[in-house]
Amino acid sequence: MKRLSHILMGALLLLGSSAGAQVPAPKPATNPALDAYASAAYSIRLTDGRTIHLTCMGTGNPTVILTAGLGDWGVSWGLVQPDIAKHSRVCAWDRAGFGLSSPSNAPQTVDATVADLEAALRRGRITGPYVLVGHSMGAFESLRFADRHRGQVVGMVLVDPSFPDQGARFARELPGFTSAGAEYEAGGLRAMRHCADLVAKPDHSSTEIGRCVKYPADFSPLLRATITALSYDPRRFATQVSLSESFDRSSAMMVDPHRRYGAMPLRVLTASDGPDLPPDLVAARAELPRMAAIWGAEHDRLAALSTIGTNRIVDGTSHYIHRIKPERVVAEVDAVIDAARAKSPRK
Repeated sequence: MKRLSHILMGALLLLGSSAGAQVPAPKPATNPALDAYASAAYSIRLTDGRTIHLTCMGTGNPTVILTAGLGDWGVSWGLVQPDIAKHSRVCAWDRAGFGLSSPSNAPQTVDATVADLEAALRRGRITGPYVLVGHSMGAFESLRFADRHRGQVVGMVLVDPSFPDQGARFARELPGFTSAGAEYEAGGLRAMRHCADLVAKPDHSSTEIGRCVKYPADFSPLLRATITALSYDPRRFATQVSLSESFDRSSAMMVDPHRRYGAMPLRVLTASDGPDLPPDLVAARAELPRMAAIWGAEHDRLAALSTIGTNRIVDGTSHYIHRIKPERVVAEVDAVIDAARAKSPRK
């Protein structure tokens, strides 16, 4: 579903949908390769009856796990996953309430989403070793999963990641951006709740409801039909709202001064360009230099979790590096796979 735009605190941009608010406009032609993300072949039924959906491609070890940013799902990796699959097995997964995954009644904190991922991998017999790749808020699940399964995680790539305690840090040091973001996000969440009310009604013929079930132009007919059929469920909207509302709590939960990953291959990719904020957000725009400094320093800190970790700026990109320069993300993931294989010849 095309998400109603909101500011994701600390993502250094105005986030939009799975289409992305700061990525190039999708080509008018549909992309039949995206049919892979409509397949339920890897939809895993959990013990509570819900399903967590994965899209898996390729063969070989380690298994790469792709985690999307807030508001996105597996299809956001559509430009990189097929190429990574030429090198090793790779699975993108959908959080509860996104993509083909069932909604959830649980508050969508990082612990809840990681628990779903763990259960899906276990019940789906998708075994390690793992290389974890997380975009934006997807860094939270990647870090938390690595913390819990250190022996199984052999590498990590974080794509313009969010960082621990981000919500509180920005609130303290970037009051203008925080205020603007909170107001903008509140409007987006109100609109999502309104969408939940609309789809709960038996009559779906209104033109207004069309804004709630609108998708990027490159979605294939099969993918569009599959996701549209799932979108007339108000519980999906409630689950998505919960994920957004839980962001600050999740960022606080990620604080761990003792987190260390030894000599694990770890690459952090940082976008070269910050957000293009509207001119009327004067206070927020004035804070952009400070925001960029915090973002870069925190990415350096994430890279330092490994003694061989690196943080590299990717020129000519904004937050969605994997859509703007997918070849760069593929190259970094392939390099981490090779480094992990060199350290442990198990394939």
